[in-house]
Amino acid sequence: MKKFNVKDKVMARWPGSSLWFEGTIVDLNDIEYQVRFTDEGKSEFVVKHRDVKLRTDFHARKRSKSRGRSRSRGRTGRSPGRPSKYYKEPEIVKEEVIQTPTKQLTKQLDSEPLILNTITQTPDVAPRSRVISTDHMTPRTSTPMRQSPRLSTSKDKNDIDGQVNNVKPVTETVVAAPSLGSRMCGLTCRVGSGIKAIIHAFVPAWATIKTVPLIIGMMIMPIILNESCTRKKCTVMEFPSIPRTLQYYYDPLAMGIVGAFLAVQIILYFIPLGRVVKPPNGATARCNGWIAVVLSLASLPLLMYMDYSVLVVYSKYRQLLATSLALMVLTTLVGYIRGAYIPNDAKNPTGNSGLFLPDLFSGREMAPAIKRLDVKFFSFRVTCIAWIMINVIIAVKDLQANPGQYSPTLLMACLLQIFYAADWVWFEETYFTTYEYTRTGYGLFLTLGHASMIFTLPIFTRLILNHRTELEWYYLSLIAIVNLIGYTITRAANSQKHAFRSNPSAPALAHLESLPTSAGTNLLVSGWWGRMRHPNYTGDMLVIISWALLCGFKYALPWVMVALDMFFLVGRTFEVEAACKRKYGASWESYTTRVRYRLIPRVF
Repeated sequence: MKKFNVKDKVMARWPGSSLWFEGTIVDLNDIEYQVRFTDEGKSEFVVKHRDVKLRTDFHARKRSKSRGRSRSRGRTGRSPGRPSKYYKEPEIVKEEVIQTPTKQLTKQLDSEPLILNTITQTPDVAPRSRVISTDHMTPRTSTPMRQSPRLSTSKDKNDIDGQVNNVKPVTETVVAAPSLGSRMCGLTCRVGSGIKAIIHAFVPAWATIKTVPLIIGMMIMPIILNESCTRKKCTVMEFPSIPRTLQYYYDPLAMGIVGAFLAVQIILYFIPLGRVVKPPNGATARCNGWIAVVLSLASLPLLMYMDYSVLVVYSKYRQLLATSLALMVLTTLVGYIRGAYIPNDAKNPTGNSGLFLPDLFSGREMAPAIKRLDVKFFSFRVTCIAWIMINVIIAVKDLQANPGQYSPTLLMACLLQIFYAADWVWFEETYFTTYEYTRTGYGLFLTLGHASMIFTLPIFTRLILNHRTELEWYYLSLIAIVNLIGYTITRAANSQKHAFRSNPSAPALAHLESLPTSAGTNLLVSGWWGRMRHPNYTGDMLVIISWALLCGFKYALPWVMVALDMFFLVGRTFEVEAACKRKYGASWESYTTRVRYRLIPRVF
């Protein structure tokens, strides 16, 4: 039975040990809690109900006020007049007030850092004489203050050998005057610190140096790809002529279209229809994306009926792209500022290094929420809906430019992209268990990626529209089969993963074999995830290859985009596996031995 709720502060037992640490409930089911511990790495483990308790259960208990010791029943007392020959008068020493600063002791366990806070308070009373007596019940080699010998900071052998039953002899410490060598060492350290400060002031950190080309590339690449394929030419052999004046990118009408579209999508987001999903960030997500798609598409014929040309979206393509990129940069900056005021359990572990550009790129917050609005989930839905509407507008443009003469190749290209995007909207609940939602922060990498998808992926259909590449029906049939195979692999793998993460004990998943891990969770080693470690990426590759096949082999740009997509997906596999290795440790090594191939069985 559940005792705690999400965001409750608890004490939880670290898996595989008898140590208890503070943590926060981030998810739960009928038998387990998912706890995020308060260590530097923000480790998350699945813990049984019996291993989670209230923090008040661990408060220090008060000692008994009685100073007497009970006497054994079978032992007679010694006469007060006959002192023992082993008796020795207790030594009277002067007590010293010792101020011990708070220390953070880091213990390595299961390859995850844990922070143990040991606090010794300074007595408030004045120093006075006391009696130090020997403790005959404690071994000589035990460490004072119940501290583990392994964690003891003392390195002097006399600290232990000089004790008699934990009574440490009191010796006077003589502070010697600093020698010439010590003074020179201090001077050298101060000079080195000054040089280091000067270097940091003028030379950026290596993380910043790496981030700058990534940000520039993600902002320039969509513009270069779109300018490489126009009505006049489509080539990658020469650098495209990119307009360098602001009037080619800034347009009030484009800003109005983007603003109106986002406002409508926010209203549709809060329609009280669809299944309610409550992610750990406290938002309330309604899985009503399919309703938003239908209503958004219904607005196109309505606008055409009102004599409003929807083809303005196509004519303002460059301005809409620039406006979307600028809006994403602005929202990311707002998220960066907001990240300084959020609780620690909501922060992105890789996005709070203290460096501006790396943190802005990675995102300081993992999944921001504004009241009931899940910003990351909303951004993904808007990306899919905008992608669908652009492909519909491209098909409408072709029908209006060539009345009565439609292009089968163009219609298939538009339908395949619309179907892929609509599938993600229909199964949008699975987005909450993807690597992008659970491990990628809300930074420029995510926001610029969403904005680029809207205008970059329709390049396949725009090329067919502008250059009328037509294929025979049997080629179209083979391409449709390749697309269907890729879609089947992607959808089956994502649905299987989502079902297993949501409820691993579901009867429908009883036939699947899993591998237990030190984190308390299981890894699938059968089904699609038993054949490859990343079957969903393999399906995505087949899907984008089918889009490029529709463009033929006359133009290189579609295949350049396929290469860029494969480069990204292969890089993502190594990123995901590095994160899993840190989280699961030796269990991940066992999994990789069981499932040997990443993307292509017997190849890679």
